[in-house]
Amino acid sequence: MSSQRFYTGDEQGLVKVVTITEPVVVKPKRVRRNQPTPEAPPKPVPTVETWGIPDREKAIQLMCWDSEKKHLAVARKNGLVQLLDPKDGTITTEFKHTLGKEGKVDTVFVGLFASSESVITCTNTGRLVVQSIKDHSKTTVLDVGKDICRMRVHPREHHIVATGGKEQELTLWDLKALTKDPAAEEETPEPAPKKGKKNSKKAAPEQTPAPAKGGPEARHKSKEILANGQIFKAKNVKNDYLDLRVPVWNTDLQFLNQYDTSRIAVGTRNHQIRVYDVKSGARRPAVDAEVGEMPVVAMANGKDGSEIVFSDTVTNVYSVDTLTGAIIGQYKGFTGVATALATFIPFENDSTTHLVTVAMDRCLRVHEMTKTRKLLHKVYLKQRMTAVVVGEYTPAEPAEDEEDGEMSNKKKRAEGGEGDDDENDDDLWESMGKLEDKKSKKRKLAKE
Repeated sequence: MSSQRFYTGDEQGLVKVVTITEPVVVKPKRVRRNQPTPEAPPKPVPTVETWGIPDREKAIQLMCWDSEKKHLAVARKNGLVQLLDPKDGTITTEFKHTLGKEGKVDTVFVGLFASSESVITCTNTGRLVVQSIKDHSKTTVLDVGKDICRMRVHPREHHIVATGGKEQELTLWDLKALTKDPAAEEETPEPAPKKGKKNSKKAAPEQTPAPAKGGPEARHKSKEILANGQIFKAKNVKNDYLDLRVPVWNTDLQFLNQYDTSRIAVGTRNHQIRVYDVKSGARRPAVDAEVGEMPVVAMANGKDGSEIVFSDTVTNVYSVDTLTGAIIGQYKGFTGVATALATFIPFENDSTTHLVTVAMDRCLRVHEMTKTRKLLHKVYLKQRMTAVVVGEYTPAEPAEDEEDGEMSNKKKRAEGGEGDDDENDDDLWESMGKLEDKKSKKRKLAKE
């Protein structure tokens, strides 16, 4: 039987490994007359393995795979960032970050990424830390602004980072430019003019005429200068119909293409989905659509970057077209807020994408991303879940009895003998009674 693993994190600091086994598809056999039909095999029960001891101070806030999928990265409430072995949950590497308070607001992790060389974390205070795995003393601390709600790293270009938050527009950062020493880049002085007769007299500076009032140069607005390391910064949308400024509050974001850094989808607290295209040169969103009536909580990529799945602060999970901003459909069956989403293709030769979610109602759900959006699995996990990561897929192996039976039948047929099908046919013919002619019956009656 084939199986799919999922790793979840909850408010008690536990990591749970959920293994869902697909039921075996059995072909119905031919049943003889007046015999009961065989019962279908029972559906396999999902198995749950728990790592850790319940402790609210170690509540899991974020989880992710490293770039090579060899370790599971976990960011906890007490500032611990750990790399776990996905086989048994042992801690291979651990870092400690100091998380304090700013007024009445707790400092929490809003971004986590791990590669084979470093771990990148970001807090809501805008403290972005690049920690080397091999050399723990090598740490780079950067400031990306206050009130950050989400930080994500591009899955392939690991030096490209996107951030957004409360009154923080979508911003793309290049870590290579941020980590450079500005003192090393000194301006080269201009070469001095050569001495000669022609250059003995100083040339009078050319005076440019001042532009007339109301001219095109006066109407031109100067572009905003990007800070060190910024490669793109979005611009707020135009004022509303009352000519009032639209507030900025980005809650989550996703890179739509793993091979390109130009298209990014952003969800806002004002129930909006915005898609930015960096290559177009426009700083305002290419798609700006209002979806639902509640703030966006979490987002996940759909198929080919043309679809985005998001959850809100109620029990709604919608799928949105990133080209038009229209709602494609809704996933049902939730009784709590879906706090984390992930999409995956479970079968090697199957093109059907699945959606896995964990919610505050303590359940893990798997939906099929088709027109029906059917709920395939639902597992109760006792704690309120905060994170989910898709694990490995194990394909089904054919049973030994079935293999032996098929081989024996093939050998018998190759040798000219009879297989199981022929024996079944003989049994069927023997079970049938012999028919007598009507004439023979009449003759027997006449003699009597």
